[in-house]
Parts: sequence; structure tokens; C-alpha cells
Amino acid sequence: MNTCKTALFALAALNGAALANPVNGSYSDLPNCDNHGPLVAVEELGTGPLFPSDELISAVSTFVNTTVCPLTDDPSMPNVLVEIRNLSGRAWTDLYYVADPGTTFSNYDGIGVSATVPGVSGLAVRLDEMGGNKPLVFESMVGDGIFAVGETWRFVLQDWSDAAGLSADMMGSLDFAGASFGDFDSTGSIVQFLQVPAPSAAMLFGIGSLTVVRRRR
Repeated sequence: MNTCKTALFALAALNGAALANPVNGSYSDLPNCDNHGPLVAVEELGTGPLFPSDELISAVSTFVNTTVCPLTDDPSMPNVLVEIRNLSGRAWTDLYYVADPGTTFSNYDGIGVSATVPGVSGLAVRLDEMGGNKPLVFESMVGDGIFAVGETWRFVLQDWSDAAGLSADMMGSLDFAGASFGDFDSTGSIVQFLQVPAPSAAMLFGIGSLTVVRRRR
């Protein structure tokens, strides 16, 4: 287990959160729609039997004419409306859609890169209603950006295209971007990305103490 994933497990333990299947990777902005800064991947939600119950969602999709990022929308290409429902029993924030290789769309904010297969990325968009790109067009409960237990969200992916002709609601693979495995028909993932946490004073003190002990030895 690498240092980054170990730190995430430690943070989860401190927060009392159970990470059933954490992922390791990052998000970076691209000069396209909205900017969110550098982020670290924490956990993935998906459909189908590969996902544990506390990471499970359902998904369906259909074509629409809705525009959510006017700057990048090509009116000659179809847009896709994806509906996901939270079946995990947990509430979620800071969710992004990350495309698998072969899947493209135009209202992306940046790219997601899994640490499992470095260098292979997928287009990514934050699922929100803020900024110039507002892909999240419906929340069935409170419109607060929290994917609550049992809630349904709908979001738009503009100018959707998949090289294999698959649909946008196929999210059954584990891991994301170029590291997806276990479901060859998957076209994308729902990934939670968070800001890289700054080390707390207590953690820095602990690291300093360990350094002193090692020097004494």
C-alpha cells in the first residue's frame, strides 16, 4: 500500500468513515469550462455486482437537447442526460463524472488520472450547479449539492460519444479512467475528489517526534 492511500485510510479512520473500496488518483483542471484546482481521488460509486452496498448507485440515460456549458456545446451532436440514484446508504459530496478511454464529451472541467495506470486519463466534470458549467440539472431532495441517501440526481454530458457505441449509464467497472477493470462495457465512473488535506499540527508534531526517536537510535 503506498503512502497516499495509507494517509487516506488514516484520515478516514479519524473521521469515522468506512471506505469500502477507496481509489487512488488525482484530478487536474483543463482550459475548458470550470476550474476546481488539484484534487485527490477518495472513493468511487458505481452500478452492478462489483460494488459493495455502501458504494452502490443505479443509473439510466437518455438523449436531450439541454445545454449546460454554452461555450463548448456543439448543436450538431447529441447531449446525454444521466440519472443516478443513491443506493449506498451514505451521503456524498464533491462528486465527479470521469469518462473511460474511448468516451468523450465537451463540457469537461479537467481530467481524472488513476494511480493504478499512470499517464492514462479520462475527461472529468464536477457534478454541480455553479460556474459556467452547470451539469447537475436536478436534485430530487434539497438543492444543496449533497447526494443524500435515496436521492436522485440528473446531469448532462454534452456532445456525448463512445467509440464502442455504449451508453452513458454504464458504470460497472472498478477504478476509473484508464484503470477501469471488471466490466468491459463500462463507459465512466462517479468519483469523489477532495482537496489534498494540509497536515494538522498534531500530525506534524508526531512526525517530528518520530524523527527525533530515529536519530537517537
